[in-house]
Amino acid sequence: MKKACGFKTQPSTYSIGLAPTSRATCRACKQGVGKGEIRVVTHAFVKPGRTHDFVCHARCATTAVVKSMVGVYGSVERVPMAEGMNAETREGVCALLERAVVEK
Repeated sequence: MKKACGFKTQPSTYSIGLAPTSRATCRACKQGVGKGEIRVVTHAFVKPGRTHDFVCHARCATTAVVKSMVGVYGSVERVPMAEGMNAETREGVCALLERAVVEK
């Protein structure tokens, strides 16, 4: 019999931004995410007060990740974006992620 965990789980949240350092590794391609590269971060709920961040390049985002983002925010354009990204970069990232859903 499975034990109850005693707290209500929460859905993951997401953000898109520029990597502040080059320490993270992409979950998809296993390559480093360089400083200043565009990345997608999944903020996974672990337990109350604790989350874990999973990082991937925007170009490596899987269909499942993009569909989950759309499920949480309604559209790719509504996903929180980091400050410092200009409008052109923001539009390019949104188009890239939307293509990932259509093509795969």
